[in-house]
Amino acid sequence: MIRNLVDFALNNRYVVLAVGVLLLAWGAVSFHNMPVEVYPDIADNYVNIISQWPGHSAEEMEQQVSVPVEIQVFGIPHLTTVRSESIFGLSLITLIFDDQSIDDWNRQKVLERLTQVNMPAGVLPQMGTDWSPTGQIYWYTIRSTNPAYDLMNLRSIEDWTLYKEFRKVPNVVDVSDFGGTAREYQVRRPEQAHRLRFEHQPGREPID
Repeated sequence: MIRNLVDFALNNRYVVLAVGVLLLAWGAVSFHNMPVEVYPDIADNYVNIISQWPGHSAEEMEQQVSVPVEIQVFGIPHLTTVRSESIFGLSLITLIFDDQSIDDWNRQKVLERLTQVNMPAGVLPQMGTDWSPTGQIYWYTIRSTNPAYDLMNLRSIEDWTLYKEFRKVPNVVDVSDFGGTAREYQVRRPEQAHRLRFEHQPGREPID
C-alpha cells in the first residue's frame, strides 16, 4: 500500500505538486478567515441577580431574598442550573442557560420574572452587568493604616475617584464594588415653628 503510494507520487510529480499548492492556498485562506481570540470566551450563558439588604444576617438573606427569587425564576426556558450564595447583607444568584439560548433574550425573561418577586421593604433585586468571567481582569482592595480613613472614607474614595477613573479606560465594561459604608447626604427641612397662645388670665397679657 505504501509502496504503491510512493510509486504514484514519484511517477506523477506535477500532480502531487499541484495538489500540495492547492492545499497550501486553501490553508492560508482558511487561517486568514478564522476568528482568533487571545482569550476565547468559554463561559456558559448566565445571568447574575444581585440583592443587597444591609444589616441582615446570611440566614435572613437566604430565607427572605434568595429563596423567593429562586422560586420565581424556576421554569424559564433554556434554564439549566440555579446557584445562590447568601452572605451578610448580600444575595447573589447565578442562572446558567444552555448554549442554544441567546443572552439578550435570557436577560429579558429574567427581568420579567424579577418584577413579580415579593421582596422585603428596601430590597431591589438587580441583574449584574452583561460580561463574561473571562473578561474579569483585575481584583483590588482599598486599605489604609491611617486611622483618619475609616470604612466610609475608603468607600467614598472608591465611589467618587477610582470608579470614575477606571470607567474612563477603553473597553472597560463595568466596575463592581462591594463593602464599606456608603456616605449619604440628607437635606432636612427645619421643623415648622408652632405658635403657642396662653389663655387670658386676670393680670396677665396674652402671649404669642
